[in-house]
Amino acid sequence: MRVVELCVAGLFALLLVLFLVAPLLVSASVSVTGEEFLAFPPVGFSWRWYRAIWTTRAWREALLNTALIGLACMMLATLVGAPAAYGISRLPRRRQREAAVLLFIAPLAVPHMTLALALYPAFAAAGLIGTRASLAIGHAIFALPFVVLSVLSVIRPRDRVLEAAARTLGASPLTAFRRVTLPLLLPGVVAGAVLSFMVSFDDVTLPIFLSGSSAGTLPKAMLDALVLDSDPTVMSASTLVALLGLALFALGSLVSRGLSSRR
Repeated sequence: MRVVELCVAGLFALLLVLFLVAPLLVSASVSVTGEEFLAFPPVGFSWRWYRAIWTTRAWREALLNTALIGLACMMLATLVGAPAAYGISRLPRRRQREAAVLLFIAPLAVPHMTLALALYPAFAAAGLIGTRASLAIGHAIFALPFVVLSVLSVIRPRDRVLEAAARTLGASPLTAFRRVTLPLLLPGVVAGAVLSFMVSFDDVTLPIFLSGSSAGTLPKAMLDALVLDSDPTVMSASTLVALLGLALFALGSLVSRGLSSRR
């Protein structure tokens, strides 16, 4: 019976890996094709489609916009979400904490298109349509729950005791938070920051509505290229996005684990 369970578990793990890895392998193989159009299996081998990303102005601008918007989103979501999670953990009653958590994770229940349609008239009135700021704010709204949940997941009852001990030894509230509490929260802060960047980097819905013609992101450029050009450059961009996402996830996990081991 034990052998059967192990075989079933192994088969499930294999199918899961194939389900997650197969699309990346397909896009990666097509991205180095020697043909002028999308085709699988690929014919020939060429790096020209990766070079096209760096040599084509539209792709370079989309990549730059994506990086800047992602960094701005990460800073906004982290600066708001980390203190919010800290404040939630200090609420005296359990129901108050649960209500506050539900309030901050509510954006997860809102479809991206619904939020985009809601933000469009407000940003249009403020003259923000077609700017990086509009996308950074919109993405930060979606990324905020990830920061709040990540920070809350590392807050422990003893953290409050250690902070109180620092206060009794003469530390000011700011010094106690900076020297005692913040280092304990860093694993959750780092994980939330990485997740918020990934949320912004991968989104295509908000850029369709809010980017205009001057603040397009890499996912939007990929969608436009797939519809208008249908050349393998879009597969090269897709592979880069996937690899960057995996690298950020691995880096965030390693940093968070390293910080957690020091607690």
